[in-house]
Amino acid sequence: MERGFTLVIPLYNKVNCVRMTLDSVLNNHGSYPFKCIIVDDDSTDGSSEIAEEYDRNYHDIFMYIKVKHHGNKTPVHARNLGIKLTETKYIGFLDADDELCPGFIDRGCTFLDEHPECNLYGNGYLQNNDNENLYTCYYSSNNITTFEDFVVNGAFFIHWCANIYKTELVKENLFIDTFGEDSFFKLKYIYNNEPIYIDNSTCDSIKWNGVYSNSIEWNVNKTNKYYINEIFDSLKQNIENFEYDIELNENNELFLIKKIKINRA
Repeated sequence: MERGFTLVIPLYNKVNCVRMTLDSVLNNHGSYPFKCIIVDDDSTDGSSEIAEEYDRNYHDIFMYIKVKHHGNKTPVHARNLGIKLTETKYIGFLDADDELCPGFIDRGCTFLDEHPECNLYGNGYLQNNDNENLYTCYYSSNNITTFEDFVVNGAFFIHWCANIYKTELVKENLFIDTFGEDSFFKLKYIYNNEPIYIDNSTCDSIKWNGVYSNSIEWNVNKTNKYYINEIFDSLKQNIENFEYDIELNENNELFLIKKIKINRA
């Protein structure tokens, strides 16, 4: 893998905000070399023309690919194609209605270069659900290095896009069509690749712009805490000898994570 960072953006019908997203990528330009792969799942609303414009004007940064729409409401296929095309040491992800905070790439990749024992660098993030100018900061104030730390202290304060991953490990951990595929990917990666590092000094990783999302009604009505049990069910089904289970309180919120005793042959 060559030194550098690749950002993968799946795109499908985000004409109202994709220019904002791609401008945030340009504004992140620092000393660390990076590329951005835009995988367009056959957009029909004018998003394609905007993405093509950035590829044409900033071809040293952007790679634009348009594929036939698979009739799938999730961006799994587009993300996996971006992963397969990535040749840099580090990789990250961004949805086409969110923004990358300035300095995140330099900060995270430099840390991983200096701490090769860590397999993930993450931050808190900024979230906006209903007002273009009003953001809330979500982060964990705890030290997080393990899967158990992450679930108990940070899993839902750290957006899955607020992380920088090692590409060679992500290529072994592709997205699958399962419930909450993005949270599943994040938790599976961390489970398989401890130790990690969550920088709790800043929320400057991404701006999660729910205000622009087509799925805002879904996000408002079903938060992460309410479906962690379903994510854990997917982890149990897809990871052999998965070692953890959870208990929920009467409000169906995370109460306790416990390690399962496994009899290995």
